[in-house]
Parts: sequence; C-alpha cells; structure tokens
Amino acid sequence: MRVGVCISMKTCHFTFSVCSRVLQFLLQSEASDVKWEEMAMKRMRASARVLLFALVVGLPAAAWSADSVRLSMASGPIGAAWYSLGSSFVQVIQKKAPGIIITLEAGAAVKNVRVIAQKADVIGFTNLDLAYDAVQGTGEFDKKLPLQALMAGHPSHAYLITLEDMGINSVEDLRGKAVSIGPPASGAETTARMVLGAHGMTYNDIKAKWLGTQETCDTLRDKIISAGFIFSGSPVPAVMELAVTHKLKIITIRPEMVKKIQEKFPYVGLDRLPAGTYKGQTAPLDMIAWDTYLMANSQLPEDVGYKIVKALSENTQELVSHPAGAYWTLEKTAQKMIVPRHPGAERYLREKGLLK
Repeated sequence: MRVGVCISMKTCHFTFSVCSRVLQFLLQSEASDVKWEEMAMKRMRASARVLLFALVVGLPAAAWSADSVRLSMASGPIGAAWYSLGSSFVQVIQKKAPGIIITLEAGAAVKNVRVIAQKADVIGFTNLDLAYDAVQGTGEFDKKLPLQALMAGHPSHAYLITLEDMGINSVEDLRGKAVSIGPPASGAETTARMVLGAHGMTYNDIKAKWLGTQETCDTLRDKIISAGFIFSGSPVPAVMELAVTHKLKIITIRPEMVKKIQEKFPYVGLDRLPAGTYKGQTAPLDMIAWDTYLMANSQLPEDVGYKIVKALSENTQELVSHPAGAYWTLEKTAQKMIVPRHPGAERYLREKGLLK
C-alpha cells in the first residue's frame, strides 16, 4: 500500500552525519598513493560503501512513519450512477477520514471485483451477486477472492422494458423476439439469464443482443429490438429519456417466478419502484433487486476501513450526487450480510451498538 511518510529529524541528523563521515573517508582514501596501503584501502573502501548503502536503504525502516494512506475508489463508467455517486463518496472520505487520500476511478462491476482482489489500496462498488460469487469462487470466478464488505447501499433494479405498442406483456412473449440482454458479464446479462431460466428459456429462445443501457433504449426507441434487460440503480437516465417520447412499459416478474429465482440466487430480493419514477408510470412496481456493496480487499487495515465507514455513515447528507446516496445508511450496513464483513466495519457497528 502506498503511504505518505514523514522523517524523524533527530534520526535523520544522526544518519546523515554518519553518511557524511563515510563519504569523507571515501574521498580521502581514493586520493591515497601509498602503494603498500593499496590492498588494505580497497577493502576499507568496499566496507565503507557497504555501510553507506546499508544506512541509506535502512533509513525508511528506522526513520519514516506512516502519515497518510493513499487509496483509489473504483466506481462505474463515466456518466453512470456509480461514477456520480462515487464522486460524493470520495469527497466525504477525503474531508472526514483523517489521513486518507483517495481518488475516483471509472470502473465496472466485474472489473472492480478483480481489481480490488488484486490491490489492497483499492475500494469500490460492486453488485451483491458478484461479491457473493467472488468470495465463494463461483460464477464468474474460478477461485475464492479475498474480498470483504465495508458497507451496503442502494438496490439495483432488474428491468425488463418494452413499449406499449410492442405487444409484449410477459417474459414468455419474448420468444423469437430481438431482446437486449446487456453487455457480456454485466448485471443486465445476469438478470437476463436468471429471469429467462426461471421461465424455462435460454438465449436460444430469443434473438439476443448484447447492448449497453443507452443502446438498449435507443434501439428500442427505433424498434430495432422488442425489449431489453437493464440492471441499474433508479431512476435510470436513459429510461427516463425514453419515457418522455414513447409509452414505456416495464414488465414485472410474477411472484411464483420470483420465488423460483430466490431459491437459486439467495441474494435476490424485492424492492418497490415508486409510482411516478418514469413518465406514465402511475402505480408502484415490485422489482427484483439486489444491493450494491462497497467492497475492500481483506488486507485493507482495520483502522482504514473503520475511518471510511465512520466518515460515510456520519455524513450521509453529503452523499447527494445521485438519489441512490440516500440508501447508504448505517442501518442498511448493519443488516445481515451473506459476504464477510470488513473488521473495520464490524468495529464501528459495535461501537454504535448495532452488532454483537
């Protein structure tokens, strides 16, 4: 982990004093022309050089102390909800967590998991399903990864969208139709696989198109596709734009199918999308959803994790760069998790009496 350093002046004065004397000896000895001393002087010069090297290389261990920790935060693509929300996270941590310097990086759910697992100085967002698979060594991951959760936050909703005049009223109606299933290894594709699977369908039953959120909405607007899966925090800007110009229809999953999905994917829950989230949406909708987690490498020091959780939990009013910021509360983080919790988060929750 990269850390800033400060130098003990007293130790440095002694060290550099010794280094100066060694250098003076080296310079004087190099000028000596006494033949009989030559062999002895060579050995002494070699020993002096070793001493000088040891003093300089050993300086950090003897004289430097930790002053600040430098981190990166992996969020989402530029323009996406995670990137917007991440900017608030970084600002709060920078201001409210003493000794932590943090920068925001663009990312994506699967990429973030892999980067965090490799680097102890990176924290970041991912979806609960990927966090669960990563620590279990299943799904996208062929081995267990050293990840722990710092916080739990907003739910991402699994959307299946179409237009009123497309004649699609259920998942079964997708058979034979051109359907966007999201980019490869994305939350949208995960959604598509689980929803189609629960209905006894596969990609072979549809004309699958791997499109991003904006592309899905654009091609649906142009009627190149009949429907599309999207996985995102709400509201989704691209869907909002589509609903302004076209009659949007959101297909919900029947309760018996939700139960079937939950039996196979224990992290899936239901979350209510309020009426009026999109133009023309007059009633609330129960959407399958699962949470976004803020994850860290298990090697992230406990005190660093503690400072991050404390800063974010005590300043939720400043997480205003996206409506999803309102979900990142201490109470949400205190709920039962199906992935390991970071020791720093545990410490803070215990202090608040929310974890035994």
